[in-house]
Order: sequence, then structure tokens, then C-alpha cells
Amino acid sequence: MTIVIFVVVVIAVVVFVPAFAQPVNLLNVARQSSIIGVVAIGMTFVILTGGIDLSVGSTLALSGVTMAMLINSGVDPSIAILISLVIGVLAGLVNGFAVAVLKIQPFIVTLATMVSILGISLRVTNGGPQAFDNSAAIFNFLGSGDVFGLPGPFLVFLIVAVAGIVVLRYFAFGRYLYAVGGSFEAARLSGVPTRRTLIIAYAISGLAAALAGVMTASRLGVGAPTAGSLANLDAITAVVIGGTSLMGGTGGAIGTVFGALLLAVLSNLMNLMGIGPFDQQIVKGAVIILAVLFAIQATRKRISDRKSANNAPSVRQKEAAADPNANASVPQ
Repeated sequence: MTIVIFVVVVIAVVVFVPAFAQPVNLLNVARQSSIIGVVAIGMTFVILTGGIDLSVGSTLALSGVTMAMLINSGVDPSIAILISLVIGVLAGLVNGFAVAVLKIQPFIVTLATMVSILGISLRVTNGGPQAFDNSAAIFNFLGSGDVFGLPGPFLVFLIVAVAGIVVLRYFAFGRYLYAVGGSFEAARLSGVPTRRTLIIAYAISGLAAALAGVMTASRLGVGAPTAGSLANLDAITAVVIGGTSLMGGTGGAIGTVFGALLLAVLSNLMNLMGIGPFDQQIVKGAVIILAVLFAIQATRKRISDRKSANNAPSVRQKEAAADPNANASVPQ
């Protein structure tokens, strides 16, 4: 459904707004989808478990700030990027430990870490952006560079998306995520390492947010402590639009990819139509509500179908009802 909606929207936009189909604009759409797309892929792992990660925006900002400050301190760019990614993983591990071991609700945990991580970013920077030299080749690739005519950030998004699709579809860990999201207790009783699965899922989300922070800072040449203020909402929207249920257990990375692309198309369309940034936020809010409504309807339909399947009489029961003597014992 998400792919169909995406294709229909793109065709409609191309017909009614011809400027959208310009190659330069299409490259801009690809670049715009990259940051949120990377965050959304990581968010998919968490939402599949029935959880949520509100701290990805703050983690994105802290990662970018950390990299900028390390570069300004003379640290090699590759080492600075690696340290920034490790910080994202650590933030995710904190969330995962609190959810899996301490049994705190994901919404409360990630809300608390969102505020705390934002406070750390503001504290270490005194509330100001950290400019740095982003002329290195790796920053050019992650930020605004092109490879064979495609934006570097979009290629990173595609690599992350393919990795997410492969893990969720072909690895045991992916099956564990669906099992935990479907029924935590049933998964635990079936031998699924539920705690470890949850912790790793949140660590992946933190890693993806940190990577998005490195990409954002590389593009701007600035590590800003408030860079990811709306990244969590945009990522959740992309995941939900992509068909992943907020209740967990249903969805996947393919839908998230098209959800992120659809958001980028809508944002670009509003820019071409001259819609202001404030009005764009109103439209995004409406899109979130519609996406959640569609997700709720789809979830209700799946539950209804499962109940119908469970309540439907089996073939053997139907045969017995049609022939009462079918199962009668042979007299001795």
C-alpha cells in the first residue's frame, strides 16, 4: 500500500508540478530523504518490538556536536566519526537496558533520555553551534558530495536500508524482533532472548541516529546542539507510513524506505508550491494523524482476520458435522 501511494503521489506531482521532475530537484529529494531515512530504519527495529525511541533527535545532535568538537581538537576525522557513532550506541544501550532490565515503559525512558542528552549537548557547547572544517573527503561523501551522479548521503541511506532489510528478513535476530513485538511473554516462553533482543534493537536505533548526526554535521559544517529537534517525529512518521504497526510485530524496512521517500516528496512539493515552513509543520502533523489512523485500521483488520481464522471450523470438523457417523467406532 505504501509503495502504491508513493507511486501515485509521484505521478500526480510530476503531472501537476513539472518542476518536480527536473534532475536537480530529484537529486534534492533523494538528499532530503537520506537523514530521516537513516534514523527511520533504526527506529523500525525498535517499533517492531512494540517500543518507541524519542531520543533519536537528541542523539543525532550530540553525535554531530561530538564530531565537530573532536575535529576542532585535532582528532583524525575517521576517529572522530567512530567515537560519535559509539556515543550513539551507548545512548541506545542505556535505553535498552532501562526497557529490558528495569522494565520501564519505552515512552518514559526515551523521553527522559531525550531531555538528558539534549541537556548534555547544550552543556558541552554552551548552547552554541560548533563550526569545523568539513573539507575532508569523507565529510564530502557523507554531506553534500556525489558518487556516480548520486548524492553520497542517499547512497548511505540505501546501504543502511539494505542492511536493515537483510537483517529483518534473513537473520534470526530479525525473527526475534517480530516475536517480541507480537507477544513478549510468548516469545520469552519460546526461548527467545527477549532482553538481549530489546537492548540490541535500541542500540541499533542509537547507532542510526548517530550516523544521521554525522551526516547532518558533515553537510552543514556545523555541529548544532538542536539539529535533530524534529527527527524523532519525522522518523516515527516514516515508519508508520511505511506500514509498521506501533503495537509491534508487523512491518519492515522496505515500507520505511518508501515512507521516508514519501515524506521527502511531500516536503519538496510544499517547497515548490511556496508553502512556508510553519505551514509545512501543520501539514506534517496532519500526515502523522492520517498515518496513525491507517495503522490502527490495518491493525484492527489483522486482529479480526486472526480471530476469524481461529474461530473457523477445521476441514475435519466440517466433515464430522456433515457425516455424524464419520468418526463412529466400528462395533466389535
